[in-house]
Amino acid sequence: MANDSKLKILNIISGAKFGGAESFFERLAISFEKNSNIKQKLIIRADDRRYNLLKENIKDIKRINFFKIYNFFFYFNLQRIINEFKPHIVLSWMNRASSMLPNSKIVNEITVGRLGGFYKIKNYAKCDYLITNTQDIKEYVISKGWNKQNVEFIPNFVSQNKDLRKEKKFEKNKILLCMGRFHENKAIDILIKAMPFLTSFSLVIVGSGSLKASYESLIKKFKLSDRVKIFGWSNNISKFINSSSVLICPSRHEPFGNIVVDGWAHKIPVIVSDIGGPGKMIKNKINGIKFEKDNIFDLVAKIKDLDSNSNLRKKIIKNGFQFFKENYSEKVIVEKYIKFFERIKKSCVV
Repeated sequence: MANDSKLKILNIISGAKFGGAESFFERLAISFEKNSNIKQKLIIRADDRRYNLLKENIKDIKRINFFKIYNFFFYFNLQRIINEFKPHIVLSWMNRASSMLPNSKIVNEITVGRLGGFYKIKNYAKCDYLITNTQDIKEYVISKGWNKQNVEFIPNFVSQNKDLRKEKKFEKNKILLCMGRFHENKAIDILIKAMPFLTSFSLVIVGSGSLKASYESLIKKFKLSDRVKIFGWSNNISKFINSSSVLICPSRHEPFGNIVVDGWAHKIPVIVSDIGGPGKMIKNKINGIKFEKDNIFDLVAKIKDLDSNSNLRKKIIKNGFQFFKENYSEKVIVEKYIKFFERIKKSCVV
């Protein structure tokens, strides 16, 4: 490993077009790029939206057309890039990128897999260390045989409020907001089914995925087209959050819950199901509200209770924002990453 005063990070993701992990990869990569003590190179799967977003902030990006197990062209390119760039840290995101790391060291680089779910641990066999974004996932990894000294818990951060303008989507009703992939785990169907009982509210759904047609069918079935609107995913989620009254995360399964932190950062009250990451992050009636998973009527009751209690609303907004600043701000989380990388870098022979 060549001597270099800067921390050199090769940051690799395949990933879907949209998703919580993918969005955090983009934020973290941009943050690394802004740090004068870091030299970074990205490898991403060919995706015009992601590439165009990142190239505005990041100089060194390599696009790979195919991320597949038997793509020998990828293996050859990755080994060549490692040999030329000589990174201290190779940070691989999720299953595919982590499983496709070289079988042996190229320049004595340290390999770090980053996982934000209860994934198959066999995909991380080539990693020296792992980073998890929840304590539960860390405990899961350790239960699968990983040395706890080699597993680091570092949560995600979200961006500060980017858009202070208010953009009304409806003329009258108070606006509920739900954002995320259109997937069974996100339980957006529960929120739509709650809307007939929330006649003084409107609902904005932001995201994309295979369940969009089923959501549209529910909206039609319950005659909600005047109060429920679906919008495609946006790089500027601030404009939606700033236009809404309450942010709701109704998920059936959610290891972390980036959207909860987004709500805190934008000073909007958050209501979440009592599961996974959101269920642990939210202290009920302190920095948010919890409802029973899949319970439509409990969700309705919690929305109405919050709407009728202005003091509670102010309290959870204040506490949520404070919790964000202390635990999930960009500065706090990036410092955790750098501190961890600098520590394990010592095992990389110079």
